[in-house]
Amino acid sequence: MPAPYIVRLTIERFRGIQALTWLPAAGVNLILGGGDAGKTTILEAVALLLAPTNAASLSDADYSARTLADGFKIEAVMSLPPALAAVQTIKPAWQWEWKNNAVVVPAIGEEGPPGELVYVLRVTGTPELELLYEIVQPNGDCDHLSVALRRAIGIIRLSGDDRNDRDLRLVQGSALDRLLSDRGLRSRMGNKLAQTDVEAELQLEARAALEELDAAFKAKALPHDLDLAVTGAQGVAITALIGLTADQRGVQLPLSNWRSGTRRLSALAIAACSRASGQSAISMAGRLP
Repeated sequence: MPAPYIVRLTIERFRGIQALTWLPAAGVNLILGGGDAGKTTILEAVALLLAPTNAASLSDADYSARTLADGFKIEAVMSLPPALAAVQTIKPAWQWEWKNNAVVVPAIGEEGPPGELVYVLRVTGTPELELLYEIVQPNGDCDHLSVALRRAIGIIRLSGDDRNDRDLRLVQGSALDRLLSDRGLRSRMGNKLAQTDVEAELQLEARAALEELDAAFKAKALPHDLDLAVTGAQGVAITALIGLTADQRGVQLPLSNWRSGTRRLSALAIAACSRASGQSAISMAGRLP
């Protein structure tokens, strides 16, 4: 059975890519570019579209300029063995025709050589931070793109264990924490967050549920007058939620959401500054009487 491959990839409003259309060449493709040009974003877009599970979660940084209302779209025109698509989909997945670098509805009795038969697969990031997987049919309908088909296509997995991410956040003991060395920040942040009116952010249905829960607590003689607030817990400290951001076209994006090469170089720069800062302190201490 021939291997699946992409003949056209379209990305719209995904992370740092506002709009991109790529026609990969047959065989191996090499992507070159400077830092944060979008090389890793392209690979991660393909990985998200063909993810073998539904476990992926989104954040606002996955949306261009962090604008949730516009959503994002990743679409691939793919050559798939018909037997693969037929077995791994609940409803019939109909094929398009790929001619002159465009997908067209297959025509019966058309003159000239027929085009390659392909499928159109799409994943959309909704304003509600959800993923919508679809197969686009030639008649304009969209059916669900199943996990089984994505898994059967088989996609490389990109490594996500970038250990430098820790040094981009104010995790206790991180390079950034050692560089800034603001020991009172945790308590000040805790006090500030404790004053946040979390309940005011709830929708009406959630507020009603909280009131119902409070009534149940009262009926069972449990502590009542329930409210919501930011509370401490074992594990990640409050300051671990704070990290470096950098400007990208007028929007401050978390540096931890930039691409892998930029994150590694940034972590090295923080470590270098931390080391230089420590050496300066040692030199100054040596000059004290």
